[in-house]
Amino acid sequence: MNRAELFATRLFRQGMLTTHADLETAFLRCVGFQAQNQRAAELNVALQTGVSHAALLAFYQKQGIARSWAQRWTIQLLTPVDLRLVVSARQQERLPKAYFLGAEDHVRAAANEIDQLLRTTEPLNRAAYTDYLAAKYSWYADRPKNFDYAVLQVLTAQGRLQMLPTASTQDWQLVTPSAVGLLDQQAATAELIRRYLRGFGPATLDDVVKWSGIKISQVRPAWQQVVPELTPVMIDTEQLWTIDPISPAKLATITDHVAQNTLIAASFSAAMTGYREKAWFVTPAIQQQLWSKNGILRAPIVAHGTVVGKWTYQLGKGQIHFSVVSWGSFDHDQLTTQFMRVAQFLAADYTGFTNTKVKLE
Repeated sequence: MNRAELFATRLFRQGMLTTHADLETAFLRCVGFQAQNQRAAELNVALQTGVSHAALLAFYQKQGIARSWAQRWTIQLLTPVDLRLVVSARQQERLPKAYFLGAEDHVRAAANEIDQLLRTTEPLNRAAYTDYLAAKYSWYADRPKNFDYAVLQVLTAQGRLQMLPTASTQDWQLVTPSAVGLLDQQAATAELIRRYLRGFGPATLDDVVKWSGIKISQVRPAWQQVVPELTPVMIDTEQLWTIDPISPAKLATITDHVAQNTLIAASFSAAMTGYREKAWFVTPAIQQQLWSKNGILRAPIVAHGTVVGKWTYQLGKGQIHFSVVSWGSFDHDQLTTQFMRVAQFLAADYTGFTNTKVKLE
């Protein structure tokens, strides 16, 4: 496999080449949608499925989709079964002491109280949560900043909490997970590896560790269990691994599709969160354009089999305008079609895009 084929295969696995996948397939493909904010995750859902916002909200309710700190403790939208799988794989890990803000005893006490409350009262919104703890503990009024997030992370890590994605970013809707009880850690990790390779492969053990955030000492035994099921793939002198190999004819079709079409993903796309190394996706100069110093992963534009730009949008008064920064060429009409799909999901009138060309060092 050459590097153009690797680039195309990974985008194909992640769903970036699809526009009308069914919602369940899209959510299962990469073990949910991961981002620093819910809107970015939802835009990636919409780009892969063409779903409306109303239909997505209905899907959340029907399938019990969780909004949770699952992978690497960033926001993720995923099915309850996949939430259980991820938490089970991580169950032997301890949250860093820094998470407890010097108040670990208080965090754990509050977590136990909220766990008990959720058994009789759910969903629990933010106001009800804070009122309950304020009435229960005199020290709660003077809690450290971000104390409540530490409580929620403790409960998530123990498989005792999920959030509903219909909640606003300012409010919470907390519930107990519908899939209760943890799986065997190694069995869960082995299945997570299989799922990862189906959604991101070909890849390596180090890629699994980077994507999942699980320590390599916890992943390696499960990796050794799964290796007999895998097919090695050589990229130059590096050995990667795949599961369910793609036929040569399909690989040629996928690679040709990526070479001939202009594609986009939203911020925090799977291509940018799923691997230890970035060189397969971008050069160092492009990396500086897409990865900000404060951890924001910007939305990429792909054309001619490479990343040629990034995009943002401005939304107001029912209208949406896109801003593009490009360092390579793309198909104007194809990009317009992609942006119109974003506008449709956001229920806004599309007013075009402005392109600023830059020359990379």
